[in-house]
Amino acid sequence: MSQEGLPRRRSTFRDGRGLEAWSTLLRFFNLLRKAAAATLEPVDLSDEELVVLICLAHTGGTVSMGEIGRSSLLQAGRLREVVDKLETRRLVACQRPRKDRRKVLTRIERAGRQLLDNVAPTMFGLISRVVEPLGEDGTEFMRAKLRKIVWTAAVDLEGAFGDRRYDDNEAPAPPPALVSEPVVRFRQRPPTWGLAGWLRCWQWSSHVDRIWRREFRGLSLTVPRLQILAALAGAAEEVTDDAIASSTGLSQERLTTTLSSLQQEGLVIRWHDKALRGTSLAKLTTRGEQKVLEALPRANRLADAVYRGLSEKDLEQVLSLVPKLCSAAEQSATANGAGLKRGGD
Repeated sequence: MSQEGLPRRRSTFRDGRGLEAWSTLLRFFNLLRKAAAATLEPVDLSDEELVVLICLAHTGGTVSMGEIGRSSLLQAGRLREVVDKLETRRLVACQRPRKDRRKVLTRIERAGRQLLDNVAPTMFGLISRVVEPLGEDGTEFMRAKLRKIVWTAAVDLEGAFGDRRYDDNEAPAPPPALVSEPVVRFRQRPPTWGLAGWLRCWQWSSHVDRIWRREFRGLSLTVPRLQILAALAGAAEEVTDDAIASSTGLSQERLTTTLSSLQQEGLVIRWHDKALRGTSLAKLTTRGEQKVLEALPRANRLADAVYRGLSEKDLEQVLSLVPKLCSAAEQSATANGAGLKRGGD
């Protein structure tokens, strides 16, 4: 695959730096999705359903499931489930041609547009709070670099998923769902920018997740499994479940399930500390440490691949800004969760 136009440099990620860079990104995605889930719960909308509605709203017409899939990056089976739910709620309408039932055409309905109009200010507020620590210049910088990372990550995925929109032989263009995004300064953006901003984060997250799942399949390491192993590997002693949740951004349900599977395979050991009122603790076994060591070279190579579109200077700035996004996303997720809990009392 041609790499024309991309900066050439020696491997930047060595030892555990690549795994750390991956883990930080994934933590940000997890925390942002947590905050979004809490934000969308009052309107009974999932983050996946929101992404599909955004894609349809930006197209402005009737599109195929394939086109939605290319913009949303949802797998075909999951996309069908999401569209079926939206159709049941009459937020979208589907046409199923008799001649070829595989070619389902979908459009957003008035109720779907109204729901987006209602959600847009809230999502804009969420994205604004998350990027606030970066300031205006930092936000503009990250937006530009996010776009470039999505392009170069998609180039890597082209062979596996056949997405010709990102062909290196052609000038790169923004994903169709983002073409109409207004190019204005941060404080002047209308509320709808929150939806475009969310879609870009989703696309970035999905590209990274696909690369990860494809490359780590041989090690039997799903994203949450390696996140937890990486969190434990970076600790000097045993770690509480709450600390692991904070360092990975995983939901409590996903964390508990994944820790149990790692324990069954002998990669971690867990116990309850009575002195800490039954707090659960965990640490790596020798096998777990070995599994992390096996993952490091791949994590370093993948980090180089994902960030290869950035210069050394831009890379360092991105890696310095992502932890700030993580902190803001965690605060938003916690605040939104607490707000929902109070509302349900």
